[in-house]
Amino acid sequence: MIIYLDLNIFDRIEKIDLLDENEKNEYLPLLDLISNDNVDLPYSNAHLNDLLRGWKKNPNYIDGHLKNIQKITKDLCICQYWGEKKVWWHKRDIFEFFNSKKDEAGIYDETLDEMLDFGLGDKSPIHLTKKLPLPIEWVSQIKKDKFAQLMFPTTIEENSLFNLFADLYNFQIKLKSDYSFYKAFKAQLSKNISTLKGNKDVVNYIRNNDQIPNNLKLDFSSIADAYKPKFEIKENDNESYYKVIETFYKFDLQGYKTDSNFNNMFDDALHTFYASHCDVFITNDDRCKYKAEQTFSKLDIKTLVIKSNEIDKITNL
Repeated sequence: MIIYLDLNIFDRIEKIDLLDENEKNEYLPLLDLISNDNVDLPYSNAHLNDLLRGWKKNPNYIDGHLKNIQKITKDLCICQYWGEKKVWWHKRDIFEFFNSKKDEAGIYDETLDEMLDFGLGDKSPIHLTKKLPLPIEWVSQIKKDKFAQLMFPTTIEENSLFNLFADLYNFQIKLKSDYSFYKAFKAQLSKNISTLKGNKDVVNYIRNNDQIPNNLKLDFSSIADAYKPKFEIKENDNESYYKVIETFYKFDLQGYKTDSNFNNMFDDALHTFYASHCDVFITNDDRCKYKAEQTFSKLDIKTLVIKSNEIDKITNL
């Protein structure tokens, strides 16, 4: 049996001797369970993403966290590496993996100029885009939209194709680092979704052009599933990765047990993806548990999702 533990479970096990008696008694049966020779427990890069954010705030405790996970998992790692069609199950020293993540973290502190410079300085071809203006009509429209003002501040200030690229580059960074910005983005997205759901012209167009039966319920989710942009899955891409992450995020957007932090939401989706390769997923995060259950149900994935005090639901050890 393969059990995937959320980081909150690893954390409580690490602190078990410091827990009050009631909470300690809750985790002792779990400790017995994961000590069974028939149970394998992996860690993943999603755990390391969680730990990396904590390390940036306070690096003093990271060695203890890594040692605890290493002791429990015996360095069994599950990871979706870029360009691989399937996840890798392998032994990888967790300290080495974490240090490689630290080395990569600095890459995202670069500006667009720095990222695309390649040592060429003023000779970099990216500077040519600074001389290309955008259509005046489009810039005039984004100046009137409050969220567009947040998304394209440099473009509004100085009209050029380069500034559009720079704003889009900064946008994806701000989504991950600025909680208020991500909250504003989700609010705008929810507003647009609500507009779509109530737009009779959209619904009538879909029915008239695609011959959908009148009794079919046309909510946002069904419309999005049927008419979302078709992106190409490359030959070496793992299609299940995209399906799980996308489905998890769609449940987050619905607003119930939503997450206000993009990084937390994405890593919970990543934990859910890795847990989909295991028999059991144990988490005490209510938001993650709900969306993981909904995702597995939607995609017909058989992984059991439970809390630490529900191990009696595991029956086939």
